[in-house]
Amino acid sequence: MLNCKCPICTKGNMFKSKATDLRYFNELKTNCEVCGFRFMPEPGFYQISMFFTYAVGVAIFILFGILTYLIFDDPDLWVYYVFVFVPAILTAPWNVRYSKVVMLYAFGGVWDKSVGEEN
Repeated sequence: MLNCKCPICTKGNMFKSKATDLRYFNELKTNCEVCGFRFMPEPGFYQISMFFTYAVGVAIFILFGILTYLIFDDPDLWVYYVFVFVPAILTAPWNVRYSKVVMLYAFGGVWDKSVGEEN
């Protein structure tokens, strides 16, 4: 799961490019190149994963906001902006990717082999 591999065979990559490729970091492959599992069980499947993305983003904001407050002893507002927004922006590609991975592993019919097969 941490390597964004196919939930069935754990060998094929789910995404077309690396998370550092900011132009295509979010594009899923259609099928696993090893076992043929479809990464899009149904249209709009990954829309709900944005709730997970939002929750992780809020957690990052809160965590770094509290750390900034504790480390710098209630600094000026611009310090909060730097120490909260920079980590949130830098982790955004991984946050979006892992929300899709969690969604597929949790609700994508991984345990029912017939869901991902081509008809």
